[in-house]
Amino acid sequence: MIMTAAALGFAASYVANGTPLRFDIDPKDRAKDLTGLQAVVGKIEKAVVDYLKRNNLEPAGKVNAGLAPDYSKGAVIMGVYALANQSAPVSVSDPVLSVKGQALYDRIKNLELTQYTGRGAYTGFVDNRNTEGNTDPVGPRPTARFLTPDPDIVPADDPTMGGLHPRWLPLTGSASWISRLRRGTTDSYVPWGMIGGDAAGKEPDSRMSNVTRATNLADQITGEMSATDKMVFNGDPGPADIAAYTHGMIQAIYKGYSLGPSCTPYEIAVGAVTTKMASCLPCTLFMVAQGYPPTSIHLGRGESWAPLYQPYNPGGEAESNELAVIRDLNNSWRAKCAEWLALGVQILDDAHIADDHRAARDALRSYLANNGADKTVAATLLLDAATVHESESVRIGRTLN
Repeated sequence: MIMTAAALGFAASYVANGTPLRFDIDPKDRAKDLTGLQAVVGKIEKAVVDYLKRNNLEPAGKVNAGLAPDYSKGAVIMGVYALANQSAPVSVSDPVLSVKGQALYDRIKNLELTQYTGRGAYTGFVDNRNTEGNTDPVGPRPTARFLTPDPDIVPADDPTMGGLHPRWLPLTGSASWISRLRRGTTDSYVPWGMIGGDAAGKEPDSRMSNVTRATNLADQITGEMSATDKMVFNGDPGPADIAAYTHGMIQAIYKGYSLGPSCTPYEIAVGAVTTKMASCLPCTLFMVAQGYPPTSIHLGRGESWAPLYQPYNPGGEAESNELAVIRDLNNSWRAKCAEWLALGVQILDDAHIADDHRAARDALRSYLANNGADKTVAATLLLDAATVHESESVRIGRTLN
């Protein structure tokens, strides 16, 4: 319900302003998935258009389904900062870069630098066209895992961290933990938010390496990510922690914004697994909130997506303004989440919602109304929803009529 409401509010804001919106799939999945995506996107457009007409607002744009750009080695997704006269590359396989940027891009593309290369392996990269001060490009910044900060603990060096809405964690004994019980145990659970965590009861997959000798598929996936595919894990989650993943594009946007409008954020597809040249919905919401819409959007998974809360500069130094940039961009994102979620629950009238989702819609409306003074509640709900791992198209398809 939460992700559907956010998608509807986001789509309605585009359509009402006359900007067309397209959700894409990987071209290699066209034969098996395009019809299904078209059906889901058709539901989104109908709900949005009907809402706008009810409120005497003539829809000025369209919501469509399409194909993401074709993949090739080193293909990129770009955050297009139109306010700085930036435009999408003519070819995602051949971005026009500065001399220094091209050299770093080539090293990232050719895997000459250590970076995550597993599923969803998009490496953040910032091309830097500054002529004064810092003129160096930034990268690689691959997806990394973090621990969600405790909103009750305010770091001494960062008063901006206070006042966050509490995160959701299933209660002990909840059915949500059943699939996270490690195979062969009675009381050992994979921490909440971990990618692949709901496979804890399954045997390891013989087609994957098992360098950590995990006894279940969930821990095998984690071992593969770290030991084989080189994802950086920041902190070791315990039973009361929530794992979160900050994608390369999001890291690149913080850094590019810190360095100035002459810098351009990209994600570079690396490794042999990832070919979908489009941004997930959680990334898209963050990017659009900052004025950096992605070159393509998909409705697949954004598993346990999260922003940064502190400067993160593996192998580099933080800019002097970086903590303030993180604070300001996060606040911009939270404000847009509140706007999109509030609009989305208005769009979800009885005519457009599946009968078995009405109670959830009413609960969401009530929760938002009762916590209206909290400016972080909508964004927190989205983060919580992203810890329940599912394709956004599947969620939306079963929520909408």
